[in-house]
Amino acid sequence: MSLLVRYTLKTKDDHAAQTSAMTALVGGLKSENIAGLNYSCFSTDDPTRFIGLLEFSDDETKQAFLDSKSFATYREAVGPTFANPPETTDITAVASTRD
Repeated sequence: MSLLVRYTLKTKDDHAAQTSAMTALVGGLKSENIAGLNYSCFSTDDPTRFIGLLEFSDDETKQAFLDSKSFATYREAVGPTFANPPETTDITAVASTRD
């Protein structure tokens, strides 16, 4: 199971802070070592828009991510910079070069 998340910031001035927060989130998730979780972050050609791709092995892994200290810290830090709540879409892998 996977989730595509689109983030839009209020202003392009928040770009550097968002990039730092995403880097810290991924570092924190790595240290929390949630089995079955893969999280990738992407910036776009629009400095106010970002994309997150979350892959979970099961519902328990998704809940572990949602309950993680790293995600809570991230939400607290960047939540006020979002123009609106992140848009999420459940997605299903069809093909990938990832093992």
